[in-house]
Amino acid sequence: MKGPFPKSIRKVGIFPLCFGFQAKKFQDAMLQRLDAWGVPYVMPKPRLPEFRYMAAPDEERARIFNDLLADESIDFLFALRGGFGAARTLKYIDWDLLLKRNIPVAGFSDMTAFLLAAYGKGFRNGICGVMAEATFGVVEPTPRHLAQAIRTMRQVVEGAPLATPCHGRRHALTPGKVTAPVTGGNLMVMDALIGTPWMPDLSGTILVLEGIKQNAVEIDRMLTQFRDCGILKSLAGIVFGTFSGCPDKHYLPELFREYSAEVPGPGFSGLPFGHDFPSAAFREGQMVTLEVTADGQCTIGG
Repeated sequence: MKGPFPKSIRKVGIFPLCFGFQAKKFQDAMLQRLDAWGVPYVMPKPRLPEFRYMAAPDEERARIFNDLLADESIDFLFALRGGFGAARTLKYIDWDLLLKRNIPVAGFSDMTAFLLAAYGKGFRNGICGVMAEATFGVVEPTPRHLAQAIRTMRQVVEGAPLATPCHGRRHALTPGKVTAPVTGGNLMVMDALIGTPWMPDLSGTILVLEGIKQNAVEIDRMLTQFRDCGILKSLAGIVFGTFSGCPDKHYLPELFREYSAEVPGPGFSGLPFGHDFPSAAFREGQMVTLEVTADGQCTIGG
């Protein structure tokens, strides 16, 4: 099976900016696939022991990232996993070097904190929606789903601003058409960034959101915060992805309609983006066109 990386990627650096190495069977599956595809990679182990539930103390996790970034033989940086911890490392990241090297950095979930902070610094090579363990550590994926994940990742690595594994069941919220930069990621992580130096200005962007294991009240509370601090009214458009594990998900269509109406531009829900496998992926800050027609057709892409 053709792998997810083009030949232009000489070596992949895998870094643990968030949680640690608890999920060995998923990491083993990931590494076996990378080996089978012939992908050269390096995954440094921390020099210090795990800190709480994270791979190592904050400065050590950031050091690994910065060291991989400084390695001129590495063309792609791949977050190992999410969980928690990325926001704690942001003050230690070598942002000047990131902008100078400008190589792709991929992750999602808790890595939303890093990707949006990087976007705010002017970085436009952050890939949201794929992650080493979550994308290629699935132990028994169906052949179709694995092929979809590989195709989606390869497209976005090769430069597509947004790629989806499948069309999914999309639901029109607000009609319209707009071309604008795409931003976003995990709703809970973004909510925690509001009021910090790491939350970028999202004005004029198409915001794509996903979540996991929050009930409708929690999602409502976070979207209220987005509304009340003025983010929603500043957007060009909004897209709701997958909100996995929501115990009262029957409330979500109503919530999505309500908060989409706060956005001046078009919106839809049902993009296959988030913690379900496989996931859509996009490059933070790249231009995409979002269109929701009067008869309910919903499209987003480059």
